Amino acid sequence: MEGELRTFGTVTELNGNKAKVVFTRSKACGDCHACVSFGSDQAETEIENTRGAKVGDRVSIELHSGSVFTASLIMYGVPLVALLAGVLAGSFISDLFTAVFGIGAAAIAFLVIRLLEPKFKKMGKFDPRMIEIVSE
Repeated sequence: MEGELRTFGTVTELNGNKAKVVFTRSKACGDCHACVSFGSDQAETEIENTRGAKVGDRVSIELHSGSVFTASLIMYGVPLVALLAGVLAGSFISDLFTAVFGIGAAAIAFLVIRLLEPKFKKMGKFDPRMIEIVSE
């Protein structure tokens, strides 16, 4: 499907209507860290078990590419804009304030994003979804 990032994983645990799925991270994952990583190429995520998968089932999971772009924009773009705004504001005072304001503004932006993370999680927009159980 166009606009979707698809990968395959194995259900390792069920918890109510949620399934823990271990999968091989793709290059598209980059340094996202939305999932729990196991080493360099394995990751685990908890997703809604919409297909009734059982432990050991191989499943196809997808994440809309627009969500990846939006998440990247939030995680990298907002702190970058804050950094530049802080640098600009500090440049009117002195070189020291340029550095302090820039780093401080970026740190505050990261803190705000971190504090808003539970709200983003509730939205579900950035969550992968189970598409199908794959027969081996």
